[in-house]
Amino acid sequence: MAHPQVAAFARLANGGAKPTRAIAGQNTMFTRTIHDMAYDNVHDEIIVPSFYAFAILTFRGDANGNVAPVRKIWGPHTRLKNPQAVAVDGVHGEIFVPQGNQVLVFPREADGDVAPIRVVEGPDTGLGAGRVTIDPVHNLLITANAQGEAAEGGGGGGRGGGRRVAAIRIFDRLANGNAKPLRVITGEATKDAWLMTMYPEKGVIFAVVRPGNTGGLEGDISGRYLLDDYVGVWSVFDDGNVPPRFTIGGPALLLKDARGIAVDPRSQDVMVSDKTLNAIFRFHVPEAFN
Repeated sequence: MAHPQVAAFARLANGGAKPTRAIAGQNTMFTRTIHDMAYDNVHDEIIVPSFYAFAILTFRGDANGNVAPVRKIWGPHTRLKNPQAVAVDGVHGEIFVPQGNQVLVFPREADGDVAPIRVVEGPDTGLGAGRVTIDPVHNLLITANAQGEAAEGGGGGGRGGGRRVAAIRIFDRLANGNAKPLRVITGEATKDAWLMTMYPEKGVIFAVVRPGNTGGLEGDISGRYLLDDYVGVWSVFDDGNVPPRFTIGGPALLLKDARGIAVDPRSQDVMVSDKTLNAIFRFHVPEAFN
């Protein structure tokens, strides 16, 4: 039985370090597993999607123990259904939830059965949206769907209007409805890009690439044991068939089943969790931030 929690470690923790604190317990509304989380460094809040509760949960940044969320978005008007990923824009005060072939957008302070203020959806979007990250500096909404999350739409075209090509799609941050992406990054790497995060100040996209990823709602849940995975680095200004500018942690190096990614721009470090290795790796890669 899984023990869902959000555990915090010292920044320089190494080896078999114990967490300094953990959010866990019945009051948290965490269910069997947690697939993603986001940190709002403007308001010091942690946002967690609750897959089986059909909810988005917000906790104080210093939360510890069996604590209830300070806000929760849930109910029939939210249109949430098994949310597994989330992103937050603390600058503009919005929460983004990729869900199937749409991205739901809520006010950051939404609480209860609140309808989204925008929904990006429709054939011109080209979505399935597996993951999303926000660039509040360049006002961009960036989505990724690995090849297993792509689907037939009936036609052609990576910018929408047909087959949903697995790619990184870059939209205006305020996109709504059947909006076309501004740019679409394609290629061997982006078709397997899944988890994402941003360094907005430089317009840098960090995406976990999982070659042969079966995609789907929960990604490849059968386990991965080869040294295939890695982090690819792109620019928000890339367009078309563009390979990653840098690769981190592989391929054929260290990562086997990458399931989470975060960046520390001050230290110029990239952190990646690996399910098979049951570890969190910290890579110092100043070249990727510059």
